[in-house]
Amino acid sequence: MLFFYYFKMTDFLKNLQNKPEPAKKLIMWTGVVLIMAVIFIGWLTTFSFDASLPREDEKTAQLKKNVPSIWKSLKSQVNTLMTTIRNL
Repeated sequence: MLFFYYFKMTDFLKNLQNKPEPAKKLIMWTGVVLIMAVIFIGWLTTFSFDASLPREDEKTAQLKKNVPSIWKSLKSQVNTLMTTIRNL
């Protein structure tokens, strides 16, 4: 069986060598797209598509609560730095 496949492949390659350049490129890009689609679909199947969201623990809730104040603090520090640079 493998022997038969080898001759089929060599016949295909010889036939491909005799085709014009645009046909070779079309066959190449079709193969690339198909292989990439298979890889992409395989990659997608590794993800879990669980619709339920994970429960929010206490630390995450506290972090979400503190993010606005952290952002305000950073903004004020950047403004202070910019003022200092302007006054130099």
